[in-house]
Amino acid sequence: MKKLLSTILAVAMLLTCFSVASADPIVEEPITIRVMQYALENQQADFENMWYFDVLEDETNIHVEWEVVRDEDWETKTNLMFASGDYPDVIIRGTIDVEEYGVNQGILIPIEDYLEEYMPNYYSRLSMNNINASIPASDGHSYYVGWVEAQNINHEPNTFINQKWLDNLGLEIPTTIEELNEVLIAFRDQDANGNGDPNDEIPFSAADLVHQTQGVYTHFANFGVPLTPFIAAYINDDKQVYFVGDAEGFRAACEWLHWCYAEGLLDPESMTQDSNNWNVKVNDDRVGYTTYLRTIATAWQDGIKENYVSIIPPASEYGVKVSRILELPDEGAYLTVAAQEKGYVEEILQWLDAQLEQDMMFISRYGPLEAEGAPMEPIWEYDEDGKLNVFGEITDALYQYVPMIMGQYFAPGDFIFQKFNMPAHRVERYEQSVQYEEAGVLEKYSFHYLYKLMSAYFTPDEALQVSRLFTELDTFLQESITSFIINGVTDDSWNTFVETAKAIGSEEYVALYQKAFDAYCEANGL
Repeated sequence: MKKLLSTILAVAMLLTCFSVASADPIVEEPITIRVMQYALENQQADFENMWYFDVLEDETNIHVEWEVVRDEDWETKTNLMFASGDYPDVIIRGTIDVEEYGVNQGILIPIEDYLEEYMPNYYSRLSMNNINASIPASDGHSYYVGWVEAQNINHEPNTFINQKWLDNLGLEIPTTIEELNEVLIAFRDQDANGNGDPNDEIPFSAADLVHQTQGVYTHFANFGVPLTPFIAAYINDDKQVYFVGDAEGFRAACEWLHWCYAEGLLDPESMTQDSNNWNVKVNDDRVGYTTYLRTIATAWQDGIKENYVSIIPPASEYGVKVSRILELPDEGAYLTVAAQEKGYVEEILQWLDAQLEQDMMFISRYGPLEAEGAPMEPIWEYDEDGKLNVFGEITDALYQYVPMIMGQYFAPGDFIFQKFNMPAHRVERYEQSVQYEEAGVLEKYSFHYLYKLMSAYFTPDEALQVSRLFTELDTFLQESITSFIINGVTDDSWNTFVETAKAIGSEEYVALYQKAFDAYCEANGL
């Protein structure tokens, strides 16, 4: 009876979301808007005849003239459109140069002043999880409605240790580098996997030098260095940008990794092996300590993944700084001056926000619920607690009825976890994120500020220079770290490293990012 009641309520909610607008549509007299719609190359979605938009038109009195542009033609056709002066009212999903066509040319219009009144669904989620960090342009205005399907995670590399091996040897989870060293030595010397072969254990292994989840780079976090393969700089707690090689614990991290390598604790193939080779070793129960994304829904096999537990990276005297990630939105929709000239801005924003109403948003992603007029069997439902369960397969066939990822969707991490019964692998990553946040080991200011959000604050010449400097510094870092691990660090080799980094341009690289980051902070009140 309880399940039946919940199903009835869910259907009633769906019918309500389709009937409210018909009683009180956005406009009394029908209007027509022009939409340029981005479309994936391999999905044949018929937007003009799609069930979802037919229903939306019936309920809102807003008719759409679609211009569908496939991915491979997007850049060419949008450039021609902007050059022609004949603009659509709305551009949906594809990437547009906001700085050029919004800030500089004024063809895209700012929308932030309309959001609270005309997009209440969107506005209510906009401040969740710092999701708005990337939307404002360099002038502080917002030129698009965001699109996001978040996971509520805050970091990627997670540290794992083989709990089975610890139990076999009567050892505790290490919390410091000194304790970790003792554990790794025990793993090497005491047949930790218990198979009778004292020489097949690999105490410490990684996959590739720079891989963001299981590479050697991830272990610099134990020495307070949030080193990633994406950028050669980081931001300290005082908003100062530094070259990673200048971090206080950088040399100590290299020296520790060399010690592990020389002592036979670090897998000598760690800098060069791919994920497949590393996974074989893990699944053969030969690896004691490593980093990875998660244990569930990965290449780790049943019977092996249960051996591993997530731990906070053991700390050196320099503390722990794990790279923080931001779940940033893509572009959902832009409005142009054509909508403004027609006086349709408020109506279009309401039309977009109707698609972000909870039921409509889920319908656009997962297909119709079971209701009168629904054209297909449902693949999702609400449970007795009002949370969403997806029980069917999400396939390209859904594009016959709904826009899926080519429509509007705005679900920050906190929203997702309130509304969904999350699959086990998503819950695992979320719980690890909570663990790391509570331990205080994440960098305060994410590297994503520099890596993803600074382009609007560089001049074209500065952007080219930053790109060139990164290419050279990245190559130099990889070569230097590999050499330090294999050959060790001497005062002479360290001094050469420092001077060479400066000669390449590490100080200029930092100065350019500092200038841009300061401008971002000022524009966004960070």
